[in-house]
Amino acid sequence: MLARMKQTQRAKDYPAIGEIARLLPPERELLYTTDPDRILALAPSHGGGVDRPSVHAARGAAGREQVVLALASEIDHLQRRDAVRVAAYAGAAARYLEQFSRARVDEMPLREAHHAACALAERWLPIVPPGLEQHHADAQ
Repeated sequence: MLARMKQTQRAKDYPAIGEIARLLPPERELLYTTDPDRILALAPSHGGGVDRPSVHAARGAAGREQVVLALASEIDHLQRRDAVRVAAYAGAAARYLEQFSRARVDEMPLREAHHAACALAERWLPIVPPGLEQHHADAQ
């Protein structure tokens, strides 16, 4: 779960995913690792059911450069997917933020502010932003 949560727009998260993946059994590590050398080492023996282009490249005896390129493409896809997810949440929160400002919640005593913020959230924030229902976006 932590490896999936780290699949964000930030480039610095991907080395962390690689380190998290090293803690997993080899067949699970191969699902998340961002280390091309680990992909090359594990793919022949553990990559049979793994549907990642980088693993397919390694299993197809492609060279390291092809595995690196496939891995870079995978990471780019994950980063773009996260950008869409974050934009959907920002769009869904726009009306809430407008109402939050209009209600001057930031000027209220803490207990009152908490109650007001929760009431506004219940009224204006969707549980899952429109368009993300099918992507399980709330899991991230």
